[in-house]
Amino acid sequence: MSKIPQQLELPLNRTREATPLEYLKWREEDYWNKMDFDPLVMFVVIPTIIQLSAVGMMLLVFWINSKLF
Repeated sequence: MSKIPQQLELPLNRTREATPLEYLKWREEDYWNKMDFDPLVMFVVIPTIIQLSAVGMMLLVFWINSKLF
C-alpha cells in the first residue's frame, strides 16, 4: 500500500525578535509606517472618485438601455 503524501510543515511558529537595527530599518523603509502619503487622498478622495465613477457608469447604462430597449 502506498502512503498518502503529507503536506510539508509551514515554519509559521518559528519567528524571532527583530534587532533594534532591523526594526529601525523597517520603520524607515515601510510605506505605511513612513506615512509618506496624504491619508485624506488615500482614504477619502480616491474611494470617492471610484464610487462616483461607478454611479456614473450605472446611470450611463440606464440611459443606453432606455434608448435601445
